[in-house]
Amino acid sequence: MYEIVTIRDKIRVEPQKMKEEKIEAIREEIRQNYIGKMAEEKMLLLGLVSIDSVKEGIIIANDASIYYDTVFRMMAYVPTLHETVKGQISNISEIGAIINIGPVDGLAHISQTMDDFVDFSKNQLVGRKSKISMKVGDTVSASIIAISTKGIMKVGLTMRAPGLGKLGGKKKTTEKKEKE
Repeated sequence: MYEIVTIRDKIRVEPQKMKEEKIEAIREEIRQNYIGKMAEEKMLLLGLVSIDSVKEGIIIANDASIYYDTVFRMMAYVPTLHETVKGQISNISEIGAIINIGPVDGLAHISQTMDDFVDFSKNQLVGRKSKISMKVGDTVSASIIAISTKGIMKVGLTMRAPGLGKLGGKKKTTEKKEKE
């Protein structure tokens, strides 16, 4: 899930950036120091939305930089357990499928890729009974079953529940049964 979060922090602007407009220097510092970083060990900061206020700067002894007390808003990705996400398979191995779900990649262990016994063969995962195959580039829907936000964000996924998995994959199986 995406959220707009408000952050208040002291933004350090170095002396060589004093030539720039104050707001532009602060904007650049926020982009360099916040985008792609974890916040509150639960969200990944994605982009600056706005700078709401900048107070008068202060100078600290033995530091030529100016520190501005700043309030700004950022777009953040906050995954939640059992959230259904749509993504594209970016890698497949004997361990499972790596799925790009937007700002992060999630792992669907081979046992969680479909409700069938799964074989890894020729860079694809194939269900033994269903014959559904998953390969790099396929679009899938999955549910988040695990989230780790220590240092970097890691997301565990499952596609075993009804309605999840390769988009269009289960319809083909139904069509084959109707023809028989």
